[in-house]
Amino acid sequence: MAARIFLTLVTAFWLVMNVLLWRAEFGHGPDSLSEIPIETVLDRLLNAPDHSVLVVRHRGTPLGLLRWIPTVTETQPASEESVAPEGMVTATGYNLDVDLNLTGGVPSDRWRVLVHTELDTNRVWRELSIRFLQRPSAWEITARNGDDRIRVRFEEGKSSWEQVFTPRDLQQAGALLGPYAALLPGPLKSNLGDLDPALLRNAIRWEARNDWLKVGRNRVRVFRVHATVLGRYEGVVYLSRAGEVLQAKLPDNLLLSNEALPLLGNDAGPAPRP
Repeated sequence: MAARIFLTLVTAFWLVMNVLLWRAEFGHGPDSLSEIPIETVLDRLLNAPDHSVLVVRHRGTPLGLLRWIPTVTETQPASEESVAPEGMVTATGYNLDVDLNLTGGVPSDRWRVLVHTELDTNRVWRELSIRFLQRPSAWEITARNGDDRIRVRFEEGKSSWEQVFTPRDLQQAGALLGPYAALLPGPLKSNLGDLDPALLRNAIRWEARNDWLKVGRNRVRVFRVHATVLGRYEGVVYLSRAGEVLQAKLPDNLLLSNEALPLLGNDAGPAPRP
């Protein structure tokens, strides 16, 4: 008799736990759309085990590919003898590389943008470099945290020049660049006159939530990050629970979709406003 009671209790406990786990994973109640700290999403994003390859489309037309590559930097042994025990690794920061290839129909639309960012363990940036490549021209912008100077370098064939700017200089960047401003990519050139670093500090507002994303006929749990830039432009990014970028909806009907999910769709909310 005691054995039957014990078996019944164990079976009931197992059934209850499975029901609770199922509701936590697949439930559609209010908790599935609960807000979560943005730090939680950033931690998953920077520690993602795989990089993300996204197809870039504008109004349904393919424009190119974007590779999102996060890596964790680790301590190196001081010598060959001082080897850390297996599994004992100390992270010293993060590297984030973005490689955007735009393959336009004409040479003027073919761009490659390389972004390299170094962050510390608190996710505070230490160094940033951005390269704009359009043969035979190349722009490079570099900055370091704690250094007020921003370096801009331009190369075209055998000719090159380099200029160092301070935050005060950036407010008059168009006048300082002079004739070189015409060589900038269109979006940068058109906004030089309104560039004010003081306004950029709080330019982005974002929130993160648990949400759902439709892949084929299935729905999977994801993180949904909604961002507002300069109070006008909105974007939505969906990430897997492991931190891989699945989809990004940006203003002007720009859509980035993970190439590993050809049947990716979305019924988790409206598209962002342009």
